[in-house]
Amino acid sequence: MAEDIAMRGLLHPLVVRPEGAGYGVVCGRMRLEAIRLLRRERPEVFEKLFGQGVPCVVKELSDREALELSLSENLRQNTLTPEEVGQGIARLHEMGLSPEEIRERLLVEIDTIQRAIRMYARLRGVVELVAAAKAGRPPRRPEKRARRVSRVGVVEVARRAEELARETPMDVDEVVKAVTELAAEHGLSMNEMKLVAELVARAKPKSIEEVRGLAEWAAKEVKAADYRERIVLIRRDLLERVEAYAAERDVTFHEAVNELLERALETPT
Repeated sequence: MAEDIAMRGLLHPLVVRPEGAGYGVVCGRMRLEAIRLLRRERPEVFEKLFGQGVPCVVKELSDREALELSLSENLRQNTLTPEEVGQGIARLHEMGLSPEEIRERLLVEIDTIQRAIRMYARLRGVVELVAAAKAGRPPRRPEKRARRVSRVGVVEVARRAEELARETPMDVDEVVKAVTELAAEHGLSMNEMKLVAELVARAKPKSIEEVRGLAEWAAKEVKAADYRERIVLIRRDLLERVEAYAAERDVTFHEAVNELLERALETPT
């Protein structure tokens, strides 16, 4: 985005509203982060384009109106993750809008709205453990600083807990709290949390004590395995074959990939 702005200029001004002695951004946070990046890394371009200031449209908006406008623009431009959409929808509901009113304003399916409201209600029980989401490039984290768990990871834990509750007499909120606390204790990443949640759900525990025991075991196993994330491109035909292999053996996609790679690398060429 910064490169695009450097080449074409800012095609759409930011939408802001008065906040205290300054202004708060309603629409265009990523554009603002891109402009700040230009100021740091290409100051001559920043000075040429924004030496007189960043173009903005100022609107008097309530908190709810600002959130509606921000969500509407970002949904239209598809710049939010499903978790961010869910968080915004849940906040609108807390501000007094019914699911039907949210659907009319944002043109979002009613089941998506209800799922978002239910899912983000789960976060209240573990909010002190959840990292706040911020736009822009994440800052470097000192090694000794305690990790706060991923919001996306908690959402995945909640999704797995709801699946589990359909088959066993489990309290979803208790499961989310137990697994999230273990994730914080062990410093699990988002994908590690997803893997732990999947392992716990597959075991189908019938009590919260079993959940804690399984989560403790799974967290230690995941850490001991020392997984590393890599972004790779997989051909569609190979992807489908790996998925079928995983389903046939009742293992996760990650486990199937690791098993197949290990087998292939041990086979003499």
